[in-house]
Amino acid sequence: MGYLMRYISTDPKSITLSLIEAALKRVDPAYSIANVEVDDLGDLMFGDLRCAIIDINRPGDDIFEDDLAEFRDLVGQGNSASEQIVRQTLAGATALVVIEALWPGEDAEPILARIDPLWDWLFATYSGLSQADNEGFYDRTGLILERNFTL
Repeated sequence: MGYLMRYISTDPKSITLSLIEAALKRVDPAYSIANVEVDDLGDLMFGDLRCAIIDINRPGDDIFEDDLAEFRDLVGQGNSASEQIVRQTLAGATALVVIEALWPGEDAEPILARIDPLWDWLFATYSGLSQADNEGFYDRTGLILERNFTL
């Protein structure tokens, strides 16, 4: 099975796979990012367990621009505070950290728990929001705008 989640950074500081790997290794040395033959793309590993494919998209990348355009359409033009926050985040996006969580069988929780330290570090280190397919947009405290869609 697979599941897509993204961190939409609005921070001017650069996000790299090596920074992510170093941060996760501080949590547990079993973390690594493997198969990084292509810039900004690799496998998030915990020991021998492949937890996710991790990809960093940046302004000028087609996928970055396409994803932001899709998000803008899906958020719409409503005037709620949450919709405004998400639109401002999309307008100021400097990077997308895209995670495709991977797990065998039906139980996603063990893999998602291994990815949680990444979200904690991103929220602690970079301004922005996260997005999870079929859920919506999150700030560091929880869900702020529900949107049940998949890109």
